[in-house]
Amino acid sequence: MKKISSTSGRILTAVSLLLFIILWAVWFFCFRYYHIWLEGYSLFTTLPDFMTIYGRIPHGFTGYIGAFLHQFYAMPFFGAVIQSALAVWPAVCTGLMLMRLFRDPSGMMWVSCLPVLLVVFRQFWDLLLVHTLNICLIFTALLIVVSLVTIVWKPEWKSPSFLSFRFMNLIMTSVVMAFSVFILVFMDPRNREHEELARLEYLGENRQWMEILQRVSVQDAAADAMKRHYALLALSETGNLKEYAFRYGLKGSDGFLFYENIDPMSLNYNALFYQCLDMHNAVIHQAYQLGVQSVPGIGAASLRRLADTYLELKDYELAKKYLEILSHTTCHRKWVKDRLPQLEAIRDAVPEYGVDEHKSVIADFAHTLSSMVDRHPDNPKYSDLLLCALLADEEGDKFKNIFRYIARWQYPDGRNIPRLYEEALVLIYSVDPSVLDGITISDDTWNDFADYMQMMNSGRGTQALRKYADTYWAYSYR
Repeated sequence: MKKISSTSGRILTAVSLLLFIILWAVWFFCFRYYHIWLEGYSLFTTLPDFMTIYGRIPHGFTGYIGAFLHQFYAMPFFGAVIQSALAVWPAVCTGLMLMRLFRDPSGMMWVSCLPVLLVVFRQFWDLLLVHTLNICLIFTALLIVVSLVTIVWKPEWKSPSFLSFRFMNLIMTSVVMAFSVFILVFMDPRNREHEELARLEYLGENRQWMEILQRVSVQDAAADAMKRHYALLALSETGNLKEYAFRYGLKGSDGFLFYENIDPMSLNYNALFYQCLDMHNAVIHQAYQLGVQSVPGIGAASLRRLADTYLELKDYELAKKYLEILSHTTCHRKWVKDRLPQLEAIRDAVPEYGVDEHKSVIADFAHTLSSMVDRHPDNPKYSDLLLCALLADEEGDKFKNIFRYIARWQYPDGRNIPRLYEEALVLIYSVDPSVLDGITISDDTWNDFADYMQMMNSGRGTQALRKYADTYWAYSYR
């Protein structure tokens, strides 16, 4: 067997290790939430029918391996390790082939770096790892072929002089590393956008609402629909929707949900939104819709949400079904074990399904919230969503009537009314003075309204709209 040059081996080890460290740092520090999202989008189980599914789809064997690897992406450290290792492996194979074919390829080991670019160029959006794994398999097969051939035929080729300039290894390795970082971080702005949205999804799942509001500026909410939706949900969950809904760009009752978008992030947001409202039937519907986006027909995120939802509903059979599926994955055994006592506690319970909640999926948003407010008039979350939705749709009459109904439960003395509601009531007062019967508007709101109207009537409308940009007055004027 041909003796391998120790110098070439050391150079290949150094180059491969350096590439791995740089790529790991990029994946871990720049795209850690992307890894968490990707784990939820995918699924792997040891059930026989799961392997059968992958045996019948075009992705086949590589898709099956990719699904297995995705389980570990829930821990960004290991997700970054896998992504980096897959990118570097073709470089290792190329270096080993060079050492088998050439007498002393130490001066041209930089060539082994080039295949890294083949992987990195498409790696971010290779959601099933099919492209990445195919390249790794091709280079592995080539290495095996070259190794077998060189056992019989021992070439002693001399390294081409034009590939072996002094410092070429250092220069080209640095170029490949820099270009790889550029491809992942800077070439396609969608990469960083997806990471930011994945971060918002993670924060929402973990109920870190204040951090969402700190990360999403008013300008961000105006420019990006997904960021606006998460900001509005965070406002709702922190009780601030009735103060800042229009500051964060609410533009209609359909601004709280995604109706036409069927991408995984939109559907996951919808499921989270309904989960925050304790509307279980709608959560289940959105979780199933999200699940079909995954290649095997369900993803880990959907399974976790369905299992938890059925546990809350005390539906023993369905909760057990989804927990059993998750128990056949590699990384969910502790997650399932923690829920087994809760499952056992509902063994003989009667499922608690809400009435007519499914209408939240097919009916208009305001109608759905009206039914929820009718059943829970003392729930400020439902009432704020409904009242803000009516204001966004400029349904003044409906707002007036529903507010007076809600006020009996939440503002019995007619005082301490939230700012947006005061602004709407003052505006309605100009055409219907009876709207303020039994209601006290704060002096600050009256003074602001007088100032707003004075500016509008004196031809300074642009200044007025800028000064009171987040008020209902400015919104209704536009």
